[in-house]
Amino acid sequence: MKIYNSISGDAICQEIDRKCGSSANTYPVKDKIARYHAALDRYLTLAFQADGRWNFDDINETSPPIDTQSIVSGTNRYKLSAFSETLLSLIRLEILNSAGTGLPLIPETMDDLTGAIYNQTGRISGSVSDTFQERYVNASSGTPTHYIKYGDFIYLRPNPDYSETDGLLAYFNRPAVKSEPVAVTIANGADADFTATAHGLVADDTFLLLSDGTLPTGTTADTVYYVIATVTADTFNASANKGGTTLTTSSAGSGVHSFIKLSSTPGIPVIHHPYLAKHASAPYLSEKTKPQLNSVLAEIQTDERAIQEYFAYRDKDVRKQFIPNVENTH
Repeated sequence: MKIYNSISGDAICQEIDRKCGSSANTYPVKDKIARYHAALDRYLTLAFQADGRWNFDDINETSPPIDTQSIVSGTNRYKLSAFSETLLSLIRLEILNSAGTGLPLIPETMDDLTGAIYNQTGRISGSVSDTFQERYVNASSGTPTHYIKYGDFIYLRPNPDYSETDGLLAYFNRPAVKSEPVAVTIANGADADFTATAHGLVADDTFLLLSDGTLPTGTTADTVYYVIATVTADTFNASANKGGTTLTTSSAGSGVHSFIKLSSTPGIPVIHHPYLAKHASAPYLSEKTKPQLNSVLAEIQTDERAIQEYFAYRDKDVRKQFIPNVENTH
């Protein structure tokens, strides 16, 4: 299923309309997209919770979920948000030593740092050296072997006494690819050109226009447009219909304009695409007090159990182990 396909009707937005008895007028496409994104977030939660051995990753991603930061000599504190990727959860950290050899880092938690406990007469248990201050803030120098995550920071110990480009490697779970707005400029006049660097659209792709000001006259918000054949890497033209005439604008509009691509495919197993439509239908059905709400909620519960089971067993050998029948010879 694509996100939107008015021709075949086999798409998330069209399935939402079928579930809700709605249309683009009663349930705007922009609202459907927002709730489709919420459905993706819920799906990821189910996948991460159920899959204890393999991490989930969106099939639309073009690079593996591995990111790096450079190690700086004398610095043992690194921000998680400084990674270029968005890390939903950290699976594993590795570090390159001064020779460039990869080494696994052992994770620690605050519970591992027992520290020292005092009463009025002095220390009664623990060791001062086990405090966060002594293990990490006042860490000795060397090649790191351990790390602790605290807030948005990763602390290493020992404190690295060398620098290494891309020396800290994070393996992680990340969010699904969503249909995020892409900035676009729209020329004023006949056969209006749309310009967006490396926009990634091809002929017959569909998109939605947004603006924080006023869209050019001749275009409207929450209307699905089609890319027509005259498309380059950074520019394209559009039509209100597939294969139709090129849009003409009669004013430049105001503010920053953007588009959301609708003809992409969710990066999850295709058998779970209908779940996204059901999840995105529920808020509308609730708001409009539609009688089909309870049946859709029941379908969502059934689907969620199936999703959890799918990720609990995927890529695992679930065949029964063969145990030979050995006769007792004694």
